[in-house]
Amino acid sequence: MSLAAPISEIEIRSSGPAIHAAWFELSPQHLALWNDILLRSEASLYQYPFWNEPYRPLCITPRYLAWGSSSYPVAFVNILTLGFGPAKIGLVFRGLTRLQHGELLSRAMISRLLSWVRAEGYMFVRFTHSEPEVLSQLAAAGHAEDLDACPYLLDYPITSNDYIVDQFDDDAATLASFDREARRKIRRANEARYEFHSDDSPEALARAWPLYQQCAGRKHFRLERPLSVYMQGMRLARAHNCARLYSVRWNGKLVGSTLVFRDRSTAHCQLAAFDADHRASAVFLHWHSMRDMYRMGAHRYNLGPGPGSLARFKQQFCEYPQTYPGPLTIVLKENLFRLWQKAMVPVAKQLRPMVRQIAYLRARLRQHG
Repeated sequence: MSLAAPISEIEIRSSGPAIHAAWFELSPQHLALWNDILLRSEASLYQYPFWNEPYRPLCITPRYLAWGSSSYPVAFVNILTLGFGPAKIGLVFRGLTRLQHGELLSRAMISRLLSWVRAEGYMFVRFTHSEPEVLSQLAAAGHAEDLDACPYLLDYPITSNDYIVDQFDDDAATLASFDREARRKIRRANEARYEFHSDDSPEALARAWPLYQQCAGRKHFRLERPLSVYMQGMRLARAHNCARLYSVRWNGKLVGSTLVFRDRSTAHCQLAAFDADHRASAVFLHWHSMRDMYRMGAHRYNLGPGPGSLARFKQQFCEYPQTYPGPLTIVLKENLFRLWQKAMVPVAKQLRPMVRQIAYLRARLRQHG
């Protein structure tokens, strides 16, 4: 089902009940508009169409649903869909999302969402959310398991807590919230004449990609998506002023880079890389990245998770990470789910590298036509 009203008639109102409320699937031609609608809500970045559409070349299909009426949508959810037929799996990152201020997620809304996914043939749906109350409401509506039943596609919203900087209007007030070492590094980087640059073009990311690959190899971490996926995300986000590639240069040489996407209130640093000889520029680059995002309306800057030595670096900006509740899996087909649990979950750690490599190859083949 697609939206019945033309784009010009779809609007968010601040009050008034939804009439003939139901879940309806959004049509592709309306997705750009829905990015703008979500920018007027507290929706997480990981629910936006511009973030999820680039998954399609990886055989992951986003399906977007809204609750309410076409003239008064009250809630929104994106379900990333893997598989087909009776073996479909749904993944919801940081959703459901309320679109109207003060509206609550009703029992009918959640019950009918589960009815919709059951009718569509899903085996199970895994939810994550920053609000424990939402997960509790979902758990009360069906057979729920407090576990991650699909450890093949984890991503940052599920694997770790986040280091988030709350910013202020005044530079000095924001700087005062950092520890002394971070402030000292910013002063030294200014004295060393590092230069800060901003770009919103996907081609700029392609030019900086070798630095990310070198840093990943040196630090022994994985780039979770192919370059083509990040580039497509930037391309789609560009129309909404929601993505930036930030860089720091020294004597004309690229020595550091961050890729940042934003939702309404929070900028999310998705990638960061630095030349081995210029690691001292890292604090300088994050400082200018977060302040630029603040001017764009994102008053919080999410440095992402801090495994290993990264925790100490990120604690220079934010002493304590934000914690989230664990994932919740809603089981819809008992027998198939038990078979999946026994056959696929135990070997996820071994199979994830192979699954990731297949996804990389598919994305590269699609990119080169």
